[in-house]
Amino acid sequence: MQYVWVRLGDADNYNPFDDLTDAAEYMAQFGVRHVERGLRYGVEANGFTGQNYISLFYGDRDAQPTRELPNKDIQFINRVQKKHPYLRNTPGW
Repeated sequence: MQYVWVRLGDADNYNPFDDLTDAAEYMAQFGVRHVERGLRYGVEANGFTGQNYISLFYGDRDAQPTRELPNKDIQFINRVQKKHPYLRNTPGW
């Protein structure tokens, strides 16, 4: 089975998700508003840049990357985040 793995910067653990929607909602809960491709297996967003980026990739059950997310999946994540109730009520959003 393949998972979507997310790690929000250095302070987080690797978290497995069954689909992109759950991964996007997890990031939105921590205020991630819009992700942009940063590295092969990671993205950057507000507050998560440079060495403190967000790990985001498809991987096996041991969190070993199997492939990076294509651009269409990054765009999907951004659409889900825009609809997340937490972010819709955030000032400046």
